[in-house]
Amino acid sequence: MNADSIDRPNSRSLEIIFKEHLDNTIECSKALSELFLNLEEPDQYISKIKQLEEKGDRLTAEAYGSPEVLTYSESVYITEQLIKHFDDIVDGINNTGRLIDICQPRQIENAAHDILSTLIAMIENLQLEIAPYPDIELASIRECCKTLKVSEENADLIYHEWRKKQRRDLVLSLIEENNWTEIMGVLEQTTDAAYHAGLSLERIVRYRQK
Repeated sequence: MNADSIDRPNSRSLEIIFKEHLDNTIECSKALSELFLNLEEPDQYISKIKQLEEKGDRLTAEAYGSPEVLTYSESVYITEQLIKHFDDIVDGINNTGRLIDICQPRQIENAAHDILSTLIAMIENLQLEIAPYPDIELASIRECCKTLKVSEENADLIYHEWRKKQRRDLVLSLIEENNWTEIMGVLEQTTDAAYHAGLSLERIVRYRQK
């Protein structure tokens, strides 16, 4: 028994925390999907997203304080990067909900729904990869990262094509266009965080196989 275990008698393993973090993130992303379908009465969904984001913050803090992070100093940096990216994903979802609360859009843009669907699929891919943690196969996580990269690029393309269409066809009013540009910009950046989480997980797997 070391000092960390004495100070944290109820500490949980990263394996448990990571899985719970991604489960919570999936729930948060699906709450955002519900918000997209209920823009006329958004408050309960925005509140739910915020509650789940706060749970994500607690899980992030727990992961940073895990004896596994504190003890094995040589792998601290890459593990902390993975934790940060997990936190960035749920923060991005919450920030999207907060922007909807601020902007109060009247109807959903199909491109926003498509980017969110892409993000949810990326989180589900991360869930599958984290399931056997820490015994993740290198070939599997490498293939996952390729899939995540394609998804991230697809989200970027959806966002780009949507913006191009707005400027060329003047589909929305200027205010509505600016609102959705900001909302979808945050959502697209969140797919970047999901991809970077995959890269960090691959680094951890490669480190463990040294």
